[in-house]
Amino acid sequence: MASGHDLKAGQYDARMVSEDELWSAFSYLFSTQSKNSTSYKFGFLKSLIDNLYNVNENLVLTFDQLFSKFAESYWNLVLKYGIRQQPVIKGKSSTVLESVLHSVVEKYDIAAEVPFESLTDEMKLYVCVNVKRKCKVNVVGALYGDLKGLIYSFSKKEEWIQFSPYMYEFLCKHKLVIEKMNYYEWARYMEKVNDDSVLDHLLTKIEISTLRNNLSVYRHILFDEFESKECFYCGKPLREDAIHVDHFIPWSFIKDDQLWNFVLACPGCNESKNDKLPAITYLERIIERNSSDILLKYANMLTNYKSQKMRHIYNWAVTNGYNTIWTPSSKKTM
Repeated sequence: MASGHDLKAGQYDARMVSEDELWSAFSYLFSTQSKNSTSYKFGFLKSLIDNLYNVNENLVLTFDQLFSKFAESYWNLVLKYGIRQQPVIKGKSSTVLESVLHSVVEKYDIAAEVPFESLTDEMKLYVCVNVKRKCKVNVVGALYGDLKGLIYSFSKKEEWIQFSPYMYEFLCKHKLVIEKMNYYEWARYMEKVNDDSVLDHLLTKIEISTLRNNLSVYRHILFDEFESKECFYCGKPLREDAIHVDHFIPWSFIKDDQLWNFVLACPGCNESKNDKLPAITYLERIIERNSSDILLKYANMLTNYKSQKMRHIYNWAVTNGYNTIWTPSSKKTM
């Protein structure tokens, strides 16, 4: 398939596709045969992977969802860390994306080193809208073309992508491996176009370019609205000055902050659980908790949530290597 960067729309290959063919497509993407004038294909693939569990029942994501993550990653890489995303070209000081980001700094008169998560909601929206408008032109079709039309259908006009069911299942099963391959090739590309002065801990900078949000709002909702006054895991009473908000399925896997994945835990359980999956009995408890009528008040925080999807994500985490199952060392005597 020819390069798809200038396509206005594309349709995924709907035939049954084997895992070997899908691995072959990614091998091409990460090979020297795939040409990159910027790092944007790596950044867009990261946005797709970070949004895997935000799809609707038809496996659709909007450009707003995708370019929000995309903008956040590049804000921190370009402005916070000063990493170029394209070789220095005579007569051209920066890429379109870099120009957009610098224009925001100028518009709002803020320091370039301010991390994305510290921006106001107005600033974040302005960044995302302008990054989407400029970057959707080439990057969506470019990744579509390099992956041989196997990954998604898309419409630039209507601003959506729809995963191929085969590719979606493949990405969920091999999420961490593909994520790490993408980070590695992204870092290798940036090593070629940057001075040594900004390359320290480059892989780490890519991985943390999208960070966890402030979780205090979720602590309030769960403690006050759900009356979660006891640790979700061990059942011990929670002290208001020592409540931890825990990602039930670890953040390192899901890379997202969603109300349906949060529980309140005592410091001991949260620190002991760390990056592990809880036993499956707790999975059924959180699914039951998420069926509460109270959640209807927070429908905007539960977009595309389904109990069956949560079961799938739990199982995909196990498939991806989260197979050390955790249980609390002690429980409250009932």
